[in-house]
Amino acid sequence: MNVFKTAARSRIIFVALLTAMIILGGCSGVKYIYDPGTSFSGLKSYAWTSASGLGRQQSLVAANIQFVGDQVLGQKGFKKTSENPDLLISIDPDYEISTFNDGYQLRSLTLNIYRRESKEPIWRGTAPGYINTHADSNDLNNAVRDVLAKFPPK
Repeated sequence: MNVFKTAARSRIIFVALLTAMIILGGCSGVKYIYDPGTSFSGLKSYAWTSASGLGRQQSLVAANIQFVGDQVLGQKGFKKTSENPDLLISIDPDYEISTFNDGYQLRSLTLNIYRRESKEPIWRGTAPGYINTHADSNDLNNAVRDVLAKFPPK
């Protein structure tokens, strides 16, 4: 067999395996930390903090994160409100402009949860790995769900 064909075939297999690893392992391994002195039982309402200063693409990503987050938190009994919420949630995405998928991709997604009155952080969850932000990808949806699956702590 021709050496060039073997090398090309090996490269194709390598790229396919690397792509599969990125897709399958993209959001696994959510890391979280929380204040063990906080009682989460009485905290039932939340609001998202402002996403000001974000560019157009980042604002769209933030809107999608909030949309999925609202669904997950609603299923857990939390209520979104603009008047005196118990909690404030901020989004801390680590963006990367990707030439691979012609758009934005996240290196990680972190959600920070604070007590509204004191602005003290009480919980933080991060989904590591590359997260595709395109609407036809489930990466972002899965990352938000995976992070919020750990909230509130047991």
